[in-house]
Amino acid sequence: MEQAVLEDYVTYCKDFAVDSLENLRGWDSSAYMCDLGNRLTEGINIDGSATYSRHKAKLYLQEWWYDAAEVYDYQKMHFGEVLHNPFDSPEAFHVCMIIHGVENILWQCPTVEKNHGTKKTLTTSLLNKIIKEVEQVSEIHF
Repeated sequence: MEQAVLEDYVTYCKDFAVDSLENLRGWDSSAYMCDLGNRLTEGINIDGSATYSRHKAKLYLQEWWYDAAEVYDYQKMHFGEVLHNPFDSPEAFHVCMIIHGVENILWQCPTVEKNHGTKKTLTTSLLNKIIKEVEQVSEIHF
């Protein structure tokens, strides 16, 4: 059986952010820049899974082991607890990792950071600008 090649954490989160931004094209919508990450990850947050497979979520957590440890520590430090145990709920922890990763990437985008408290109409030009900035991000910092 052929083993699937899994993207690294940064690439996965960047691709997720770009795909989600692309999905907003053509919608007459707006968003506060500080909430854009939540907007982009809303679907997986509601569903509780990005993979719809406990096994695949476990594979990603194995692939992202050191990043998962950073997310675990980040949650413990900032929230006082870890939101989902990665061993009991790998899909939920995987979703949390994506949410934190996408938010972190967006905060590295000058357009999002500069307008963090501003509600913006998500025009094609604004989406294009943010997508270009997302593509420039090379790492996730916790």
